[in-house]
Amino acid sequence: MSWPKILKSPLSRREQKELAEEFFGDMIKVVVDIENGKIAVGSSLHADAEQLLLKHGSKQAYLWGANYFPSRKIGKRIEFSALMNIRPREGNKKQYIESSNVRKKVRETINIYFEI
Repeated sequence: MSWPKILKSPLSRREQKELAEEFFGDMIKVVVDIENGKIAVGSSLHADAEQLLLKHGSKQAYLWGANYFPSRKIGKRIEFSALMNIRPREGNKKQYIESSNVRKKVRETINIYFEI
């Protein structure tokens, strides 16, 4: 399979584990389009998944990076941190997604595509 890719359907727990092991052992980098509910996964850098979504019509302002840890307990699997999230002009001065509304949308989208 070629990575990164935009998910069309949820990843099973087995697929999550395999994807995590292929890249980082325990983590999957994800980029979420909070406007359209799209998600791109399977890259060493969030920027690679970001570029794929941009090529497929997503707008930069709606793309946010996170890390997903399939082996962690439910509620602890998402880390809302990525270099691409640093956007001082938009009020996000850190790698961490500071807006609770944006974090909520990222979480909701991830939960659609990652079986728990």
